[in-house]
Amino acid sequence: MMKRHCKHLERKRAQVPSLVVRCALSVLFTTMFIEAEKHMSGRRQPKGNKLIGRLERKSVFELSLDSKALALREYANNNAIIVPMSIIGDIQTLLLAVMCNFANTFLKKKSSGLVTVDQSEQKQRCCFVDIAIAFCKLQHLNPSTPVKAHIELVVAIHDLLAEYGLCCAGDSGEGEEGTFLKLAIKHLLALDMKLKSNCQSSNRETTQCDEQISHNNNVKTSLNELKSDALNMESGRMELDEDHAVEKDVLERMATKGILCKGLAKDTAGATFGEHGSVGPDGKFNKVEKISDEFVECGKELTEDEREELELGIDNALDQCFFCLYGLNLRSDSSYDDDLALHKNTSRGDYQTKEQCSDVFQYILPYAKASSRTGLIKLRRVLRAIRKHFPQPPEDVLVGNPIDKFLDDPDLCEDKLSEEAGSDGFVESIMKTFPDAGGIKQYKAPSVGSSQPYLEVYCNLYYLLAQSEETNATDKWPGFVLTKEGEEFVQQNTNLFKYDLMYNPLRFESWQRLANIYDEEVDLLLNDGSKHINVAGWRKNASLPQRVETSRRRSRRCLLMSLALAKTSVQQSEIHELLALVYYDSLQNVVPFYDQRSVVPSKDAAWTMFCQNSMKHFKKAFAHKPDWSHAFYMGKLSEKLGYPHELSFSYYDKAINLNPSAVDPFYRMHASRLKLLYTSGKQNFEALKVVARHSFNKSTEENVMNILSRMSPEILNLPADDMDGNAQVNPEERKDAESHQLEEVWHMLYSDCLSSLQICVEGDLKHFHKARYVLAQGLYRRGERGGSERSKDELSFCFKSSRSSFTINMWEIDGMVKKGRRKTMGLAGNKKALEVNLPESSRKFITCIRKYMLFYLKLLEETGDISTLDRAYISLRADKRFSLCLEDLVPVALGRYIKALISSMRQAETVGSTAASRSEHMLEKMFTLFMEQGSLWPDLCSLPEMRSTELSESSLYGYLYQYIQLLERNVRLETLEAINEKIRKRFKNPKLANSNCAKVCKHASVAWCRSLIISLALITPLHAESVVQALHMSDGGFENTQLLCLDLQTNELWNSSFEDLTHVKNLETKWVPLLSKIKNLIIRKASDENLETANTLLRCCYNFYRESSSIMLPSGINLYSVPSRLATDTQIHLGMNGVEIVDLSVPRKLLLWAYTLLHGRCTSISVVVKHCEENAKSRMKKGAGTSSTLPNTSITSATTTHTGTGKDGGGEAEAAALATAAAVSLPEGDSIRGLNCSGETQKSLLAAPHLHQCTSSSAEKSNVSVHEAGDPEKA
Repeated sequence: MMKRHCKHLERKRAQVPSLVVRCALSVLFTTMFIEAEKHMSGRRQPKGNKLIGRLERKSVFELSLDSKALALREYANNNAIIVPMSIIGDIQTLLLAVMCNFANTFLKKKSSGLVTVDQSEQKQRCCFVDIAIAFCKLQHLNPSTPVKAHIELVVAIHDLLAEYGLCCAGDSGEGEEGTFLKLAIKHLLALDMKLKSNCQSSNRETTQCDEQISHNNNVKTSLNELKSDALNMESGRMELDEDHAVEKDVLERMATKGILCKGLAKDTAGATFGEHGSVGPDGKFNKVEKISDEFVECGKELTEDEREELELGIDNALDQCFFCLYGLNLRSDSSYDDDLALHKNTSRGDYQTKEQCSDVFQYILPYAKASSRTGLIKLRRVLRAIRKHFPQPPEDVLVGNPIDKFLDDPDLCEDKLSEEAGSDGFVESIMKTFPDAGGIKQYKAPSVGSSQPYLEVYCNLYYLLAQSEETNATDKWPGFVLTKEGEEFVQQNTNLFKYDLMYNPLRFESWQRLANIYDEEVDLLLNDGSKHINVAGWRKNASLPQRVETSRRRSRRCLLMSLALAKTSVQQSEIHELLALVYYDSLQNVVPFYDQRSVVPSKDAAWTMFCQNSMKHFKKAFAHKPDWSHAFYMGKLSEKLGYPHELSFSYYDKAINLNPSAVDPFYRMHASRLKLLYTSGKQNFEALKVVARHSFNKSTEENVMNILSRMSPEILNLPADDMDGNAQVNPEERKDAESHQLEEVWHMLYSDCLSSLQICVEGDLKHFHKARYVLAQGLYRRGERGGSERSKDELSFCFKSSRSSFTINMWEIDGMVKKGRRKTMGLAGNKKALEVNLPESSRKFITCIRKYMLFYLKLLEETGDISTLDRAYISLRADKRFSLCLEDLVPVALGRYIKALISSMRQAETVGSTAASRSEHMLEKMFTLFMEQGSLWPDLCSLPEMRSTELSESSLYGYLYQYIQLLERNVRLETLEAINEKIRKRFKNPKLANSNCAKVCKHASVAWCRSLIISLALITPLHAESVVQALHMSDGGFENTQLLCLDLQTNELWNSSFEDLTHVKNLETKWVPLLSKIKNLIIRKASDENLETANTLLRCCYNFYRESSSIMLPSGINLYSVPSRLATDTQIHLGMNGVEIVDLSVPRKLLLWAYTLLHGRCTSISVVVKHCEENAKSRMKKGAGTSSTLPNTSITSATTTHTGTGKDGGGEAEAAALATAAAVSLPEGDSIRGLNCSGETQKSLLAAPHLHQCTSSSAEKSNVSVHEAGDPEKA
């Protein structure tokens, strides 16, 4: 039977002189020999039969060797062999039959439970893998097989081999050599390239497809592929000699197709290696001759969905192959729905030694080099695993690191290099600066002895890893780079490129990427610093400014080296531009380095040199590739360097012509014209002439130039007799006329500038805040009446919205979002569209907010917009978006607010008494500001914006004293109580406050005390005989009753050393007629009409008793305890028998006085305090309202206990007399209404429409501190 098979196949072989078929036959013959040997050894045979078996085996070997010899000969004599497809199908059928036989054998042994593997079975496993490989290889020769069928075949055979634990099998049938997987990876990559090739060629002429169809029955095999197949089938199996040979073969085949190497996934389209390429001995791509792509498949064109489905299938198959072969999980992210299968002998990817890491790296290196960054990301895990064994170059390489020396060398002259940049000798100059005796070209890569045998790993690992890692710190959280963790992150990323440059010092990409990392660090440090740290905090931090300066220097030097290594004009232009921007960035007056107030850039020699270097690089970038932004920046630098204005305007004109749609150069042109007008004045002829040449409105330019042409400087300087023969014209008159003409020209040009800037803020450009700010500045500096108001209205767009009178309504300008499209008239009258092109950094945006804010606050002060200033001050303190970067502007807003209040009060004083309420309102606001930001007041007067002869610290506190005096003069008891409570909460201990604050506390307490005395005196009955009558009517003993006698010493009440004498004198004049009547007066119960007022005063006295223990109060209140038997005496004095002094503090005396007025009896102070505490607790529990009423129990108790204290018949007459006396004693306009003992009394005495009323709720709030007051009997 064996002979028949052999003869049949021999006939087929004679008909098919194909190398591939002969190789397949060789595998098949070897397999059949193994089967025959197994069959013959499994039974006993006669000696003759054994001889026949040996002969059969010999014939099989001969056929096998013969087929191999023929294959090699044909390979040597033919470049390509054509194979009929019918023969391939017959061979595949035979291979499938053998595979089924092997599979059945494996299944039987598996079901029997046998686990041992003998030598014979080991050979069977090897043959099983070889047959699977041969089957796939034969299938690849059929061009009519769809791509999808190829993919499914690879996946099916992979799963079949994995089922028996053979997908990673090698020479011995075990281990992880992965002969099949390596072949599968090659084939899948070729299929992927085929798809991309078909996609790229689908739009070409259809004639190419027709030509390819004619070859459907014949496949040309490339020379390189046949060579690889012949050598790999020498042992009867399709194997790859070594990993390095596989790498070369894969890349050769991919390059000969003229297609990008896929690498490890489909996302590698970014890496190109020329039209065609091959891999040389050094692992680099070389140009090779174009060979036809045998995989090109014509016919029905694939749809987009079908192509994506095929690419997904290839990706999945590749991922599984790499995972089994090397443990590379290319699905490490969460974007995949299913996980990779873990087969029996899948590699675990746990590389334990440097040798293992080196082997894996050698295999993936060609794919990694050919991959884009997206493809390298899939290799990130294995690259990290390899780096664990190669964390950094050897120590002898790191010693004397030349890269760090170059970046940080203090003796390196960057200015000289910038001067020579781009010239013929620049390359040699910068090479000599490299810290090595012979320069960078003679700099040797680290010694072979220190890096061998892993030199190739060191030369490539760090660069590939740097490309795969996330080196962009922008993707981290805000403020990340300011932290220690962020600093280490940047250092780790830069180290990767530094390590690579130690081995590849001339790698352009590494120098460029290193420069970008340093530049990005500077951007993030300044942008995040501007948002999270104010200028003062930035300057106190020594580390952050130092990091900025270091990274700027390193970025510049990396760019200079990149410039020396750049090959193309495009690269050189790009690097010149980056260098110019790095220099320019160091010039800007932006946060967090500068605060736009007192800390500004110093325009010294270094600053000037940076300007010049930036200008040089922009010029060189423009010479390589003209761009409007280069001309735009050159115009700005010309202004900074003080060059003639005509030069800067010409640069702006050039930028506008290069990009007519860009709003930035258009805005800058007319902003600079406007600035030149208001800085040079109205009589500067040359300035007017320069501004006129670049007018926005051409008619304006013509009119102005006509006027100026008649007023040339030569004519202006001629004597009067030579001026057109007009000897009779007075020189002074002519000079005045020309001055008027120049002023008229100035106004025409000024209006032209404003109208051009107006276009930059209309429509969709309304948030282009730069032009709006310049427009507001122009309106303000125009010098016309109402200019401040118009300027404020213009700038208010940035600081208000429909929902708030003050908010930051500004947005960071983003050049990526094209906004605007505002139509403006062009040179020829046609309209052009303006749009934003240049992006705005966060630090520049914050700087603009600060600059505009300072100007807007100034406008609000000058226009007297107090309500907006109030809102601005509150908003700046509470703003969550910009509170950190604007907190140093809070004192400025407060100072502007106070100055506006002072100005408003002065205007009210000039108006007269009709504006008294307005003045009081302003004083109240001043006091509220003191309560909120009193700690800032000492610093307000030292602010640059607040320096004024009229504004000093003493004058500020003087307004507070005025407010307190106003309240005391009008007996605003409730308001005085409220401000004293605020003072107590604001200053826990007034004695510990500064002198000015302590003085304010003392003024408020004394004013509160005197107002209480006056209020109590106003409701105290002045006729003592009613007391005797009340005592006789009572049920108690007349002899045992104690009365309270009051004696006011008015001269001591007004004796004050720290108050304004004029104010005290006016108070004395106003209230002495009333207070002088209270001399040795026995206090009796207030009239029924005044009981409600007495109750309120008792509560106010209790609050005063608790709040003013630490303040020295005026004396003059004398209380005596008098027996009732002496009540009939007309004169009661201290020397009388039974009269005793009530020795208490002033607050306790007032409390006892108020209690006696309310209840009509005298008791101890402890009882009074306890009574007030119980009332406070009761009100707190009940949640009493804003108005207070006398409890019925107290009235009842007072009436039943003291029967003689009821209402007497003369009460109304006495109240009327008291009201008359008070009215007579008060000046006109200051009379206190309602002294007719009605409910009006409380309203007039205690009403305070501006602040909180003195109600039960205030007592309830302060009741918490009652229990903390200590002994109620304390003096």
